[in-house]
Amino acid sequence: MKKTLVAVAALMVATGAMAEATISGVLEAAVAKSSTGTAFGSGTNGGTEFTVGLNEDLGNGLKFFGQTTVISTANDADIAYVGVASTAGSSAAAATATASTFGSYQNWVGLSGDFGSVKLGQFWSNTFMTSITGDVMARQAFSNQLHGGAQGQIANSVNYTSPTFSGITVNYQKALNNAVALEQYSSYSVGYSNGAFNIGFASGSVGTTVKTKDNIIVANYDLGFAKIYAGTRTTSVTNAASTSGTSYGVAVPFGAATVSVGMGNASSNISNYQAMLNYDLSKKTRVYAITANGTTAANPVTNQVGIRHNF
Repeated sequence: MKKTLVAVAALMVATGAMAEATISGVLEAAVAKSSTGTAFGSGTNGGTEFTVGLNEDLGNGLKFFGQTTVISTANDADIAYVGVASTAGSSAAAATATASTFGSYQNWVGLSGDFGSVKLGQFWSNTFMTSITGDVMARQAFSNQLHGGAQGQIANSVNYTSPTFSGITVNYQKALNNAVALEQYSSYSVGYSNGAFNIGFASGSVGTTVKTKDNIIVANYDLGFAKIYAGTRTTSVTNAASTSGTSYGVAVPFGAATVSVGMGNASSNISNYQAMLNYDLSKKTRVYAITANGTTAANPVTNQVGIRHNF
């Protein structure tokens, strides 16, 4: 996502160093039709969003950085399209009537240096971030999520990312001072990248007496003429049977157009597919059409066309 750089003179420090603010985001709207009707929706991104980031060079290789994002989850009195959680993951996005709301997420500050980076605040879980590697839809609102982690963003958390050694990066996250369940949340991930090949493993657990644990393995490979994706997930709950989910996808570029197809299944007899056509009008603006299908009432067949602008 291309960012617009804004110099913030008011943030000059005594040493003369200057902090820089980046403003970025997504503007998107779509028309969707499902078994619940036809309406405007927030699109594949899940909502229009605005992000402000801050960066400051503190010297000696140490840097401060932070981010806050505000998101509009729906157009007023229209339909928001959101992933529907289940013990095995979620399939096609379901349509639910909702009024326009604004919320914030990805609120954190941190330091980076030769040691890696540390973030404090609300940040994506390692299972969620790793699952993107194996998802042809990149965990958008319409997404092949049957291999993805159950937890999305974790508030009041400490997040560590190691430096990258020979293509290997390690992440660890621990929640603090949350509700009783999430207070016990922790996750870690290990990722490896080598040119066109990317693979990742992540594990996250939450709960005390009854503990839920997700383990996922995901990968993608860019063949040049196409990019293929795969992922698998196993969820175990104390004193309960484990569930699992797998998904596969392929994205094929045709000049300014890209066709993406994903499918998945789970041990709880949930299955889904998505097919999407993106056409880039410029480097920042695209139009798209998508069809998504799930096998449960909460995940109906949904067709959508929309336009999206990244800035």
